[in-house]
Amino acid sequence: MPLHHTTPFDRDHEEELSSSLPGSTGKRWWALAADICFILVKAGSFLTSTYLMTLGLPLLFFLAISGWHMDLLFLQLGNLAARFQDAEPVRQISFLRDVTFVLIGAATLIGIWRMPRFLSEVSRSHTARSEKP
Repeated sequence: MPLHHTTPFDRDHEEELSSSLPGSTGKRWWALAADICFILVKAGSFLTSTYLMTLGLPLLFFLAISGWHMDLLFLQLGNLAARFQDAEPVRQISFLRDVTFVLIGAATLIGIWRMPRFLSEVSRSHTARSEKP
């Protein structure tokens, strides 16, 4: 069962497009727009999953410290929150700066680690698309 269906409406639209644009430039622009949209969707999913992995690292860290017990995890988070609330504003800002630096660094490292697979998926799907008749 083919996954690509062409309806009569699609054929009429292609004829209008090819008649309005000289030569095959219309098809080339549509292919370029489709490639750009595909890459943007793949890049969006790549960035979203990278940031979700990055935000999961502190949870994994605190779970590992607590010995995988949820009650100890919330005890540690409550202790951290109480200490943060009782700290001076300068120390709070310093802590937030450090956490931001660590999370951005972790996101960058995870992105660098995952980038070769992302690029191979995009290039593989692009070559498969360009080989179709």
